[in-house]
Amino acid sequence: MAMRWPTILPQLLRLSTSITRAQFKNGCRFQTTQALSLNYEEFKTQPNDRPIILAHGMLGSSANWTSIAKAIHRKTGRHVVTFDARNHGSSPHTPDMSYYDMAADLAHLVQNQLCWDKATFVGHSMGGRTVMLSALQNPSLVDQLVVVDISPVNQTFDESDPTEWNMSHFFHAMLAVEFPQDVPISQARKEADKQLAKRIKDSMLRAWLLMNVMQDEETKEIRWRINVNGIYEAFKDHIARFPDCHGKKFEGPTLFIGGSESDYICVSDHEEIKETFPSAQFKYIPKAGHWVHSQKPAEFIEVLLNFTENS
Repeated sequence: MAMRWPTILPQLLRLSTSITRAQFKNGCRFQTTQALSLNYEEFKTQPNDRPIILAHGMLGSSANWTSIAKAIHRKTGRHVVTFDARNHGSSPHTPDMSYYDMAADLAHLVQNQLCWDKATFVGHSMGGRTVMLSALQNPSLVDQLVVVDISPVNQTFDESDPTEWNMSHFFHAMLAVEFPQDVPISQARKEADKQLAKRIKDSMLRAWLLMNVMQDEETKEIRWRINVNGIYEAFKDHIARFPDCHGKKFEGPTLFIGGSESDYICVSDHEEIKETFPSAQFKYIPKAGHWVHSQKPAEFIEVLLNFTENS
């Protein structure tokens, strides 16, 4: 399945400051050896028994969920956490990256870093598949499951079709960027944009990618924040397709939220999805594409909270 990349205005993905930056807490249960400790942000006033955790999509970060997380916390008072997946944001880089790896990271985050018994899991795109696999592998951790514009059903596509995005071309364009050093980061972004423009004509898509440009606080090196090589190497074999779960089911409350103008959650796939998630409900937000929560935030929050507060 090819990821169809966003053509949305950059201001829809507001990078706001979090209420608190959480650090790893020692002494919690279920210590793991393979999972990574992830960077995460908390939105809370006091601990409660109905926390929500939000998982971003590929090449995104926890910041993609900041405005939604704040709104959920403001409306409900619930403890909300966003996090950076491995190879994304401020989380560790690693050559190993699969949905099994990311599900293990998520379990580690919930059990060890946050010390929660369970939570409502919400995930978009790659994050949606991560929370689905997490629910199938560790159902006791998942109070409610919300999957945003992605499905466990693997689609096929023709790489020669010009309407589909050629992922190899896309990653090679990023890897070919040579960032100027000893200049303001704003100038480095402009130069990177010029280089990307030779291969990627969509200016809004380039603006989305350039949100991943950073300057190291210590070395002052300007570079990609994400592990482009690691994600590229993992994409075809481990990220583009949802793994075979060998008949496992998650019986808990489940909601799939799709955009009416997106084809990631096909109506014709509902019955197949229910074979794995028997309690699944489906909601489509009008005039929204793949980036439902950014394109229609008010409508998305209404649908999400109606489900989480009443199921």
